[in-house]
Amino acid sequence: MKIYTKIIYDKNDLLIKEEYFEYNGPLASAGIHYDFKSTKSAKLMEKQAKREKKLAERKAKRLAKEGSKLDDPKVKTLDTSKPITLDFLTNPDKE
Repeated sequence: MKIYTKIIYDKNDLLIKEEYFEYNGPLASAGIHYDFKSTKSAKLMEKQAKREKKLAERKAKRLAKEGSKLDDPKVKTLDTSKPITLDFLTNPDKE
């Protein structure tokens, strides 16, 4: 059985170089070895997901804390029996 250590293709998928060794024995002993480059993208995606989860938790906690403060203010409504005048609309000092 051939165990490949390096395979190089060109941009047209033509084989340029291959390095391998012959192995006769149980397949479990051959093993697959991962290096940093092969797992880098998966680790980066996990790290990004963890960061986004932490930010979402912080945002939810902050909104929950601010939500109780925002519920307290009274909503002012206009009295429907009084007419709306120009002075009422333009005077900032009147309440």
